[in-house]
Amino acid sequence: MFVFMLASIHIENIALIKNIDISFGDGFNVLTGETGAGKSIIIDALSLLCGARSDREIIRSGEDTALVEGIFYEFGISTLSTLAEMDIFPDEDGLLLIQRRLSSDGRTVAKIGQRQVTASKLREIASLLISIHGQQDTQILADEQKQLFLLDGFAQNNSVLQEYITEYKKYTALLDKKQSLESSEEEKSFRLDTINFRLAEIEKAHLSVGEEEKLVSERILLSNSEKIITHTNEVYNNIYRTQKSATERISTALIAIKPLFGIIPEAEKISERLNDVKYELEDIAETIQTYTEQEGGNPIKRLDAVEERLEQINSLKRKYKSDVEGIIKEYERLKEEKESIESASELIEQLEKQINHQLVILGEKAKLLNKSRKEAAEKLINKVEDTLNFLDMPSVRFAIDFKKKDFTQSGNSEVSFLISANVGEVPKPIAKIASGGELSRLMLALKSIPSVNENPVMIFDEIDTGISGKTSEKIGIKLSDTAKNSGCQVICVTHSAQIAARADTHLLISKSESEGRTTTKLTELKGNSRIEEISRIIGGVVITDTVRNTAREMLGL
Repeated sequence: MFVFMLASIHIENIALIKNIDISFGDGFNVLTGETGAGKSIIIDALSLLCGARSDREIIRSGEDTALVEGIFYEFGISTLSTLAEMDIFPDEDGLLLIQRRLSSDGRTVAKIGQRQVTASKLREIASLLISIHGQQDTQILADEQKQLFLLDGFAQNNSVLQEYITEYKKYTALLDKKQSLESSEEEKSFRLDTINFRLAEIEKAHLSVGEEEKLVSERILLSNSEKIITHTNEVYNNIYRTQKSATERISTALIAIKPLFGIIPEAEKISERLNDVKYELEDIAETIQTYTEQEGGNPIKRLDAVEERLEQINSLKRKYKSDVEGIIKEYERLKEEKESIESASELIEQLEKQINHQLVILGEKAKLLNKSRKEAAEKLINKVEDTLNFLDMPSVRFAIDFKKKDFTQSGNSEVSFLISANVGEVPKPIAKIASGGELSRLMLALKSIPSVNENPVMIFDEIDTGISGKTSEKIGIKLSDTAKNSGCQVICVTHSAQIAARADTHLLISKSESEGRTTTKLTELKGNSRIEEISRIIGGVVITDTVRNTAREMLGL
């Protein structure tokens, strides 16, 4: 069952390719064709899709831009989870489009879905999806961190590794805290002077939350003090103070209505209502008078005081780049930092004890991690050597070397993959002694192990370089089995009939001339067309019935 696929790629204006769409199938896919037809261009395009360095020379002659697009689907839960952590999500149809556009001026644009990403981000994400194996495996297998990642994948030791990482983070946090406290005495003294100055500055300001808003409101009133006094006096006088004021007139009305009590049924109720109005007006008069009294002192002097206070607050806000509440929090933080610096010696002693204790815990976790890796290494060596023996590399010895190092996030051991290509030779780092073909077969041996293969799509280029037909057949079997047993998709560029005959999907790359230009095209082969291509690869200027029968036999037809 396949949990992930590169469904198709679209290529425009890359070298000989004008415009081509390639649809890949489940399982094992092969690309064949004459030398120079453009098979390597397909690999180059896929490499660009994975974030490889671009070269404007790859753009088709006479064109200004080039484009490569890949469509992926059928994501497993693990892949979806990892992509989600990077904020990358398939569309509503479950598809993920990766795009790389090149320009003749050297600019490149990469997109994942509708989101533009950097080349480094493209490489990071594509590395989760695709692995391309060929001559560049020298760099992959020379990377000891990558080798460690492959070993951990085989060991299935994620829980042990995560426990170690948790303790390592605690250890480094303690080290960082100790280093911070161990800064030079001169730096401490300078920092304390700075802290003391800022504490005194904030203390002197006597800041309180809400004061600024009250001052702003008061400033508005003070700025309009003359208008307030004039109009509030006028309101007060008309309501209460003068003989013709509203309250005086209501008092006169109250006297006038008393003789009507007992004569007019509603007279007493009217009197009560007039009294209510009088009391309400008197209350309004008292309220309005408070504004007159507030502004009646020295509003100009008070306004100056308010402005000065607001400027003091704003000056601190600008300096600390925060509001009043934030400055108060900064004050508390500075107090804590001061206490921390002043008690640094005592804290350093405490931290040293904590660090030594944490080192013991970390060492125990590292032992468990190393144990899981060494146990897995023995099993991995046996599996890889068995596969290499099957692939006609019986003299090759695979080894994994462990060297102790300081604690890092990945452990306290360096891991190196070594091989001995011939009997009696001491195993040496892979990248130094393996040929391109050997590298590809070694990568196949590693990647054919499901727990080591972290990439759902594997692409092999030149895996059949310098090998016999017998070995080619075995490689074809292993590639086919890897696709079936690992639940991944395998794409292989090959010149071998034995490998091509094992494929689930066979694609032919050819070139043709049109209007004076050479163009690469692609055809999916089935039935007789596939028999003819396998026959061509087997060889001979003239393809005889005997050759065709051999091709049919290889295809199981």
